[in-house]
Amino acid sequence: MLTVMGAGRSWAEPPPSQEQEPARQSQHDALPADFISLKLEGACDDTNRRLWLINTHTYKSIATTVRWRADGGKDLTDRFFSGPGDLREIGCAAEAQILEAVFVEF
Repeated sequence: MLTVMGAGRSWAEPPPSQEQEPARQSQHDALPADFISLKLEGACDDTNRRLWLINTHTYKSIATTVRWRADGGKDLTDRFFSGPGDLREIGCAAEAQILEAVFVEF
């Protein structure tokens, strides 16, 4: 999971252990989470920023489940499908977290 924090509470988790994760050599044997990320960039209002989902893989689409919350708002969860090299605005948030990322097989 990846957590992006702004104002408000966060969904913290301990960092993954390096012993548990083998080194990956290429895009072919990498995990979807290695290519998907979130960023909070650009103001929506005084406390929330624009939330973006980024897929940096060069040839695979990724289905990503994201949880986010605007400052003072309720938690929202949705699944997004992003193509290779995709940059997509999701909405406005104070914080966000990737819950799951899987490669899409067509």
